[in-house]
Amino acid sequence: MTSLQVAEKNEKSLTEILVVIVLVAVLMASFIFYFFKQQEQITRAGFESIAQVFSARVTGIRAQWFMDLQPSTVNVESSQIQADGGRMVKIEVNKSGWVDTKNASLSCQIIWQYVMEAPLLYMKEPVGAVLVEYENQIVPNCQYSLSSGEYFTYHRHNGKVSEVKSAY
Repeated sequence: MTSLQVAEKNEKSLTEILVVIVLVAVLMASFIFYFFKQQEQITRAGFESIAQVFSARVTGIRAQWFMDLQPSTVNVESSQIQADGGRMVKIEVNKSGWVDTKNASLSCQIIWQYVMEAPLLYMKEPVGAVLVEYENQIVPNCQYSLSSGEYFTYHRHNGKVSEVKSAY
């Protein structure tokens, strides 16, 4: 091989490498573009799943309340080891058997902890927990929301969990 042929071969190799790098960059850019375009829908779908899990667990706790002959607290097996070394958690319920707490401050955060057994986080984003009271309402509701505007409401008096709605 002459030095001219070696130089041409190196140029072809360099050109091929540059073409591959450009193609990879274009593919990555298009993936990132479509990911961010769909991120809002992905977040909403995931938060809807959280609301459904919340509702199912509230219903499960109420079913346990019925089976335990309607006590003021329900003992539920936790997936986590508790401070006393056991796995049972005492969950406060109201007279109708729905998850509730007598603690006036941070009641919605406490209810979330009872039901979800997890911190107020969704995909490393904090979940806001707000006590919502309307005029002539005896028991206030808990509203759980994301910073993107999606939220669902837990009606403490009847155990209903609303569909995920958007504030914006």
